[in-house]
Amino acid sequence: MERFDLFDDDYYAIEIARNTVRRFLKSPLITPKQVIGLGNALYALERLPLITVGACCEFGIIYRSGTDVFEEMRYITFRISDSSFEISKGGSVYDCAVGGDSFSEPDWLIEVSGYRETEMELFDLEESIEEYLKLGAEIIVDDESEIDFDQDE
Repeated sequence: MERFDLFDDDYYAIEIARNTVRRFLKSPLITPKQVIGLGNALYALERLPLITVGACCEFGIIYRSGTDVFEEMRYITFRISDSSFEISKGGSVYDCAVGGDSFSEPDWLIEVSGYRETEMELFDLEESIEEYLKLGAEIIVDDESEIDFDQDE
């Protein structure tokens, strides 16, 4: 069976993702459909470094603030699939006098193929998520998983 090739820092990133799923599951604002998606994501995260065939879930937060004159958006997302694990962070700003601009920070990406991009700073990620949630961030879950839960473990 194929496996992700993981290092110590990868396990820390995965633990942050698992903690985030558990935090989201405690929210009174998530829908039953989001609970199912988060369950699929947690199942796939718990099985790492083994791949979970059919896993395909993205979850995270989007925080929007501002007025008609100045708007700001921030996001933190996690993706787990049968070919990759990724954390991404970024956002956008809009000023009616200047225009808009979007940005992204370095990702944390691990692919089954061996490709790695692990430049993201992880140390304050959980605190950032918690702060955005306190400010009213929206929890997002997009799950297209087709997991066969009877697969060999």
